[in-house]
Amino acid sequence: MRLVFVVLFLTLFKSLHCADDLYRVLGVKKTASTKEIKKAYKELAREWHPDKNDDPSAADRFTKINEAYETLGDKEKRRQYDQFGYTTARAENKRGHQGGPFGNPFDDFFSGSFGGGFKFNFGGSGGHDSIINKYDINIRDYETRILPDSHVKPSFIYAYGDFCFECARLEPTLERLMKELEEVGIGIGTFHANYRRSLTSELRIHQIPSISAVINGRVTYFKGQASLSNLREFVRKLFPDKLVLKIDNTNINTFLNGWSDNLARAVFFGQKPDPSARFMAPALYYKNYVAFGYINAKSPEAEEILKQFSINKYRETLLMFNEDMTSPAATISMQHLQRSTMDEVIESNKFLILPRISSQSHFEELCPEGMRAKRKKLCVVLITQKADENQRTLFRKYLQRSSLANHDRVRFTYVYKETQGSVIETLNKRKSPDIGSDTLKIAILWRMERNHLSYEWLKWGYSIHDQPVSEKELEERVHYLLNSGDSLAFKTILPEFYNEHSLHLLIRIFNRLVLWAEKSYRYLTGYDGMTYMTMAVTVFLVFGLGYFMSMMGSIEEEQINQTQPKKYKPRPPSRDENTKAVNLYEVCPQTYENLVTDADTGLTVIILVNNESKEKLLKKFGELVHPLTRYSGLTFAFLQLEDYGGWYLQLLQESASKSISKINVHNCIGTVLAINGHRKYYYMYQPKKARRWVKQTTGALTDAFGFMYTDSSSSEEEDDPNAKKILMEELLDGLNNWLDRVFDGSGRKIRLKCWPDINCKL
Repeated sequence: MRLVFVVLFLTLFKSLHCADDLYRVLGVKKTASTKEIKKAYKELAREWHPDKNDDPSAADRFTKINEAYETLGDKEKRRQYDQFGYTTARAENKRGHQGGPFGNPFDDFFSGSFGGGFKFNFGGSGGHDSIINKYDINIRDYETRILPDSHVKPSFIYAYGDFCFECARLEPTLERLMKELEEVGIGIGTFHANYRRSLTSELRIHQIPSISAVINGRVTYFKGQASLSNLREFVRKLFPDKLVLKIDNTNINTFLNGWSDNLARAVFFGQKPDPSARFMAPALYYKNYVAFGYINAKSPEAEEILKQFSINKYRETLLMFNEDMTSPAATISMQHLQRSTMDEVIESNKFLILPRISSQSHFEELCPEGMRAKRKKLCVVLITQKADENQRTLFRKYLQRSSLANHDRVRFTYVYKETQGSVIETLNKRKSPDIGSDTLKIAILWRMERNHLSYEWLKWGYSIHDQPVSEKELEERVHYLLNSGDSLAFKTILPEFYNEHSLHLLIRIFNRLVLWAEKSYRYLTGYDGMTYMTMAVTVFLVFGLGYFMSMMGSIEEEQINQTQPKKYKPRPPSRDENTKAVNLYEVCPQTYENLVTDADTGLTVIILVNNESKEKLLKKFGELVHPLTRYSGLTFAFLQLEDYGGWYLQLLQESASKSISKINVHNCIGTVLAINGHRKYYYMYQPKKARRWVKQTTGALTDAFGFMYTDSSSSEEEDDPNAKKILMEELLDGLNNWLDRVFDGSGRKIRLKCWPDINCKL
């Protein structure tokens, strides 16, 4: 059962999409005239007739050709195909807006109760006689046809619903407008907002009726009173302001002489100050090939132009120009120019005499593909540089008098070496002719399919000094290739042509940002006040609760830190296990936590040194404490007084009974501190010089510093001014006795509330 469903789905999918290639089946453009379609049909039918072609797929191909011609050969069927994308092979009627096999649930009720003569025809939602039903679209139509085509063809979109009295009031006006838009060539789409929910959401429609339009990928909404004049003005203002340039006597020459941008020129003449949508629509469609201008024939500034080109100011006129600005390449004048007529004239003259392949789309238009060797279409490409304008001018003059210029299977073009380097490099992989500097290379291309092509080089190129010979050789070779069924010398796959008309990267990024901003603004402004209030309250609650939870988490973390014991870092080893040497660590910001503030239970014995005494004192200090390195609870270090003397001063200030404003660094040399960082106390060993300084500063050797020794001789020695000066090696003579008192508990402990910051300045 599942397999049957898949087969049916694929069959339906194929039937829905086969119509997309009808123009390709006949090998014609979408703007081709009925005559061109008929001519293409006859040629293909003759070639692929099963009785004349032995190809196994000939019968199927012949059927497709007939089906394509059956649709495109009939004006009404072709219009329906262009509008909706279905073919005569799918001749069933479209179901309109319902989107399902059940129709409108109210139809049977009203038709049965009142004899079938009464229906609520609101915006085409009831009866089937409204033309609004003809333009029904769904989300697939919008995404695959309307939105992509909006860069060359704007679309007018109308959304309606059931029991919509405003829809019923607008219907006559909209029917009249839609007929006008169809004649102009502007796309039309209608849908039931309730039954096309995905499309309603995509277009951000919140109320019905809704009128909008899509152009250049952007949606514009109509606001105001929906009168016929206002709707016409809405459609006209959809088009970019610079799409059609207003021309008068002051700028006509500049406009016509600007063909170096590789665009042909088209000039509309009308009786209104501004161009109507009927002129703007073809201008948008052909914007990549033609530059358009508009002249108000009733304006006094246009009188000279009217005389110059013999224009009747009471009739609408279209002039087409190529490189020759003195005489139009084509002229058409009517009381009312039809879109189909304008398209036919513009399509036939949208290229210059010698156009440049300036993009991939230009290449595909100028060099159409064709697989049949006997009907191959040739593209003669002149390879030039931007500075070779003189050579291009001579070649252009040759084309104006050559019979090949009007041949329907030959197109003459040129490319710039500077901008199309990758293409030229690909062609040059095959041997190109060796020619002089005054001769230009010419490549003859036959594009078999997309970028697969067969090509060859003109043997002697195009010489500006020997034009007749070059022109004769070129014409002979082109005529031979047209009449021959042979392929050209080489085959290759060309890379994509660089788009010379593309905007700068920064401009494209800016335009994309503007588009996103417009979509965001349209998205945000589509909601009512209550929605915004709800969103604001939601955002406030989310951020408010988030902030509240963050604060509660911080408070809880702080409480946990206060109740839980502090985690202390393990004490670094006091000696090297290999060499058994003493490890002396320097006290600095990097080691301060491990040695003092966060040190585990035990003592860190620190000696204070300066640059001069460092070497001798550390050597002596290491010898004295080496026997103690077997105890894991001891760590030995030193502190540089020049760098961290401020820390020592702060330590004294926290511990002394009297204020100490400064210290003499030299008097602190040899001082040893035994610090218990965990318990926040320390012991201090002071050499005799330091004790003398403390006594002079504070007036007495305070008990806090542990100087109340029982050794009276020491005290007498300190009071004796004639006492012998202590040598640096002698500063640590009393260290062992002091350490013994520390270990047996007889030493004085100096307690404090917290350890000073190691970065304190002296």
